[in-house]
Amino acid sequence: MLLETAGFHLLKARWKPVKGRQHLSVVADSEDHNITLGECVELSGMIRDLLDSYPHEFPDYRLEVSSPGLSHPLEKWQFKKNVGRLVEVRYEEDGMVRSCRGELVSGDWPEIAVRSADECCRFDIKKIKQVLVLPLFKRG
Repeated sequence: MLLETAGFHLLKARWKPVKGRQHLSVVADSEDHNITLGECVELSGMIRDLLDSYPHEFPDYRLEVSSPGLSHPLEKWQFKKNVGRLVEVRYEEDGMVRSCRGELVSGDWPEIAVRSADECCRFDIKKIKQVLVLPLFKRG
C-alpha cells in the first residue's frame, strides 16, 4: 500500500536471513516510466521510515530497493510502456512452449504484437507464458 500511494507497483518483496541479519529485497516499477535510481532512493527512505517505526519487530535489517531489470518478466500493465523495445515472448501453441523475438509494436489488452524480421505476430494474453525485455547492444 505504501508503494501504491507513492505511485509505484510492488513487483516483489522478499525477506531472507543473511549473516544473522534480515535482508528485505523490494522490486518496484512505475506504470508510465522506468523507475529511476532517485525514485528507488526515495522509496527506500519511505520503507526504512516505516520499518524503523517498529523497532521491536525490525531491530536489525538490510534494505534493498531496485527496478525490475531485464531478468524480470513483464507484467501485463508493463506492456504498453515497453512498446518499441526488443522482447522475447514465450507462448504456448499446440501444447508446446515456443518463443518469438522482435520489437514490441503493440501492448494493448488482450493481445500484444511483435514485429519479427518481416512479419508481425499477435499473441493472445492467455497463451503468453512470459515476456522479457532483451538488451540492445550498440556497436562502435
